[in-house]
Amino acid sequence: DFQALKYRAWEHHFALTLVATWFIAETCLDWTQEFPPDPQLQHDYTIDVLPRLSVSNVCALLRAALPLRQLSIQEAAALVVQHLDNHTCSRRSRLKKRPES
Repeated sequence: DFQALKYRAWEHHFALTLVATWFIAETCLDWTQEFPPDPQLQHDYTIDVLPRLSVSNVCALLRAALPLRQLSIQEAAALVVQHLDNHTCSRRSRLKKRPES
């Protein structure tokens, strides 16, 4: 659902996506090296290959390792006001650049 209005925005989105993918791959590799699959589990489950760490698993690990701090009502309201202000300025700037019909 990402829609970039300019090529530079697409480049930034693509760069962030690559970094996130690299982070997930590194995390999965580190996990596999630190916690190798237990052959007994393969036997118990009667399967050839145990599942690997998924993106969802990495997200759960991040949520556990980096808990979000709780915002006060005032802090949450300030964030919403800042977002709306930024959105309004961005929209106004974009409309200024648009040729008039």
